Amino acid sequence: MALSGRTIPVGFSVGCTLGNLLAVPVKREKGLEAIAGMKQFHVAIYEIVDDPSLDSTISWSKNNKSFVIWNPNELFTKKILKRFFCCNLSQFLTELDTYGFVRIKGSEHLEFGHKQYFVRGKPELLKKMRLEAAMNRMKKSAQRAKARAEAEKNGSVTVRREPRIIINADEARMRYKQIFESSSSSTIAKTPLENRFRHLRI
Repeated sequence: MALSGRTIPVGFSVGCTLGNLLAVPVKREKGLEAIAGMKQFHVAIYEIVDDPSLDSTISWSKNNKSFVIWNPNELFTKKILKRFFCCNLSQFLTELDTYGFVRIKGSEHLEFGHKQYFVRGKPELLKKMRLEAAMNRMKKSAQRAKARAEAEKNGSVTVRREPRIIINADEARMRYKQIFESSSSSTIAKTPLENRFRHLRI
């Protein structure tokens, strides 16, 4: 498969969202193969958490229904955040929230998960998690739009609009004469700027 002059090996898929513009390797195993065509953020998180070589940085929690970021600094040194086009930890945490991950209450670590669909050994559930996150984003967007419309209706929010300037042809000619035509018969404009535009005619 070729993309912009680059060849993508078989076994890779290309995502289209902010956090997954890079080619993301998809493991050919039951579950992940079934969701190879879905948006890749959830798949990428699952693969990183499930990678034993990264256990000192990020890994599954004891209950296998959440993950723990053990060493936030290594997210940078190991270039993990680059996979999601995130520049800092705060941006990465915002992305997690956007895609439906929640901070586990009571944990003393940076622990995140989902109440149903982020489970070790069950990557096929990620499709449901993605759908739920998309629906929640749509609901929040609709609620914000409704709240803003009500605020504007009640007068508590002022909508700023740029003023429109309309000049008819007669007014334009009059202004041209005021600027460029001197009261005397001299053809020399008053300023260098005016002289520069002497060739213009309206």
